[in-house]
Amino acid sequence: MNWLVIVNKKAGGGAAGKLWSQTKTALDTASIKFTPKFTEAPAQTRLLASNALNLGYSGIIIFGGDGTVSDAAAALNGFSEKPVIAFLPAGSGNDWIRSVGFNPATMESCIQAIKAGNTKIVDAGMCRWPDGQHFFLNSAGFGFDALVLKRATTLRKFLPFSKMNYLLTLALSALIPPHWRATFSCDGKPFYKGDYLTHTTGVGRYSGGGMQLSPTAVADDGLLDSVVLSPMNFFTITKHLTSLFDGTLHKTQYATSAQGTSIKIEPEKPGALVLELDGEIVIPGTDAKYIELISLPNNLRVITPPEK
Repeated sequence: MNWLVIVNKKAGGGAAGKLWSQTKTALDTASIKFTPKFTEAPAQTRLLASNALNLGYSGIIIFGGDGTVSDAAAALNGFSEKPVIAFLPAGSGNDWIRSVGFNPATMESCIQAIKAGNTKIVDAGMCRWPDGQHFFLNSAGFGFDALVLKRATTLRKFLPFSKMNYLLTLALSALIPPHWRATFSCDGKPFYKGDYLTHTTGVGRYSGGGMQLSPTAVADDGLLDSVVLSPMNFFTITKHLTSLFDGTLHKTQYATSAQGTSIKIEPEKPGALVLELDGEIVIPGTDAKYIELISLPNNLRVITPPEK
């Protein structure tokens, strides 16, 4: 297979740039045929991905983070024929790759998987509102989830955008946690109405740098897994922090879960939603009366760990 490697040296707060040379050597050592192309912006990533097949590449390897692979996948959405997608974890979160079976996700294990060539077809999602839409590959978050990311992104101007940055912002935001009000429906049936702290809908189970915010999600079952958390104070949030990482979030008394092909959120105040889609902040128009998350089954063929 002839691979196009899309290299994002800015991933992981710039740490990826230091890893590329040794990763390139490891790919050569594994006798993987590839051509590297460097990207510095999402639009450039999408252009490279959309042209891959026309340029003779049967597969795309993303050297970067969740945002880079999401941009590449978004560019391929709607294509009848798509290249295989592989991933070399060089970002700060690397959540999507965990969701498709690499846990722990190491550079060595991913290179060996590329060499072995095992694949499976996985899902993605589309976020829609009255006058727009946005593709997502792994997860969509609203409320506290998006607020923390928005603040962490702002803090990046002063500190490197890393897991520590995110966790620090999470802790500070939890001191006086805000809440929002909305109605949540799954496949047309309401499952939660009222005040909420945060909401995550996942194609995959991991987001936020290893947190299991959609702990029952399976990346290839054609379904979205949604969890809404009711309002909590600082002490309650800290008490349940471990459940964010150990896969028991949906079992807490504050969680309400749903699983289906469509999740609809209708905020009490139109335009009151800030979205987090695959680690990117997206703000719909101020008149957005609803947000709908739609499953896109069988969307991508991806490299997976070798069968044991």
